[in-house]
Amino acid sequence: MLRYQSKGEVHKDFHRLTCATLHYLIDNYGQDALVQVLKNTAQKVYKTIHEGLKNEVPDELVEFWTYYLERENGDFSIEKTEDVIRLVVRDCPALRHLAKLDGKPDPLMCEGTAIFNHALAEGSPYELTTERTGDFSCIQTLKKRESEK
Repeated sequence: MLRYQSKGEVHKDFHRLTCATLHYLIDNYGQDALVQVLKNTAQKVYKTIHEGLKNEVPDELVEFWTYYLERENGDFSIEKTEDVIRLVVRDCPALRHLAKLDGKPDPLMCEGTAIFNHALAEGSPYELTTERTGDFSCIQTLKKRESEK
């Protein structure tokens, strides 16, 4: 069961605040601080998802992706095979919102997602990669590490 479920109205400026926070960390403390904060968030705040991956149970991650992207009307699909779970985001609601406010999507949000995903999978038999496929799209892929096959 998904531990992290925000209820009520979607607060659209959450994405702008998140983006501003990422910039603040980079500008004032550097890349290492950004990585450390996102790692702590992935592994301590989202602990049950991280622990699930460590125990080879990715169900809560898939539920998390589905819940939030559906909640924000994202255009996405989740593809599952025996070896891979792939989140295909065709239109990211966070990046779309930033573009509406600031005239363009901010690539730091994607970089932050990649750092967060890497930290979520750290110490697990999985790797979780993030590939930007356009200004508002990406593919996030969860698969067993080569050494785990």
